[in-house]
Amino acid sequence: MQTGPEQRGTIRRTGCCQEHFTESFFRGNFMMKRIAFTGAVLLSSLMSFSVMAAAPMSPEEQAAADVATRQAVFKLLAFNNGIVGAMARPGGTFDAAAAKTALERVEMLSTMIPEVFAKDTRAFKGPKTAASDTIWDNKADLAKLAGDLGAAAKAAQATLAAKPNADGAKEIAGAVGPKCGACHDRFRLK
Repeated sequence: MQTGPEQRGTIRRTGCCQEHFTESFFRGNFMMKRIAFTGAVLLSSLMSFSVMAAAPMSPEEQAAADVATRQAVFKLLAFNNGIVGAMARPGGTFDAAAAKTALERVEMLSTMIPEVFAKDTRAFKGPKTAASDTIWDNKADLAKLAGDLGAAAKAAQATLAAKPNADGAKEIAGAVGPKCGACHDRFRLK
């Protein structure tokens, strides 16, 4: 029985000969080898990427990462202070829930300020920063100012509960804003 090209390499139930069986077996084996090889290449690629990602950072890279972390904390503080500040401005729309959330975040973020300045990055001039070099000589003062900001945000939450309106937002902005400014005046480059 003659087989056509579409049947070549397959096992037929009737009249199966050794030639077709052998051809089918080796072709299947070749495909398995190909799949195994492709899988091995993908696995080794993934492993090499994970090893590269786990490689320790150079001191310059670590300093840049530390600066980026600090800047992220301060961007979040500015964002949340901006929410309350916008409510306090003429024509601002008061939203008690948004103000409460923003104040809770400011309180929480203020505790991170001393932590993000734990590593002294003065020796690395690559990362652009507005942090004054005096921060690392006055860490206790920085921690006190950060604590003052957190305390003001906590007190502002009580004010908000007592005065959940635009007047309360003005009072809150007037209490929290200067605490940010005190740190900026002392430790932020102009």
